[in-house]
Amino acid sequence: MNVFARIAVAGLLGALASIPAAAQKSKDNPKCTPNPVFEKYPGSHHQNCDRSRFAQLELEIAKDPAKLEGPYENVKKEGETWYYYDWIPKEAAGVLPSPLEIQRNFENVVRAANGTVLRRHTGGAKALVYRLEKGGAEYWGTASCGSSGGDQCSAVMHRIVRIAAMTQSIVLSAEQIGKDLGSGGKVVFYGIYFDTDKATIKAESGPTLAEMAKWLKANAAAKVYIVGHTDMQGGHDHNMKLSRERAASVVGALAAQHGIAKERLASDGAGPLAPVASNGDDAGRARNRRVEMVLR
Repeated sequence: MNVFARIAVAGLLGALASIPAAAQKSKDNPKCTPNPVFEKYPGSHHQNCDRSRFAQLELEIAKDPAKLEGPYENVKKEGETWYYYDWIPKEAAGVLPSPLEIQRNFENVVRAANGTVLRRHTGGAKALVYRLEKGGAEYWGTASCGSSGGDQCSAVMHRIVRIAAMTQSIVLSAEQIGKDLGSGGKVVFYGIYFDTDKATIKAESGPTLAEMAKWLKANAAAKVYIVGHTDMQGGHDHNMKLSRERAASVVGALAAQHGIAKERLASDGAGPLAPVASNGDDAGRARNRRVEMVLR
């Protein structure tokens, strides 16, 4: 194991003490934020980067975990994404790391952090595909040689996604709520957010709750069911209970924060029993996790 691997593994993605922080940052592109998963390869700097609040990353995953260089399938993961192109200067003797050395270094770091190596590319860039958890978040990504000539690598390239649902920026208006209820008897909300695996409503749900309350106040005779829905991850009984508790939390928020009479609101949960999309991928599961308001 070379010097970088020993330092990175020992620090479990911590600071690279052998490279002064000021020296590493001095050449960094000022628009680049720190890599959320890895420290930089020793001596390298962020030459170029990109970041998206929500995007999709397609990855090649080995079909057989025991054959990481064998047949693969494509998977798509969604969430916050990062791209880095880190330039590596030559050592004093004019030497650069090889693509294989880059691949092995990052594989050692992933395994030391209890992550999973999902594929090893055998092509020139020697990309490594991985999954790991850090700081309570789930990351998937690739680390590879970004520029190679023969057996020398002059840059490291990262593509990373932190798994997360999209924050709904466009909120259903009270007018649209009325149209949906009039045409279909129910309205679907994706702008109500909960803590993971809990029924605690997040603050960013405020605009959607306000529009729900606006419609209810404008239609004082209406009574509705608030129905929670989950995806199929986890046990059936747990999801049924969670969906009921989340619906009850919405009723509680409408009553306590917006003055809607509780007798107009009834809550229940359908758990995973009424999907509107496939539960086979992240995008489908995100659509299935929702709250509905149904006329009664």
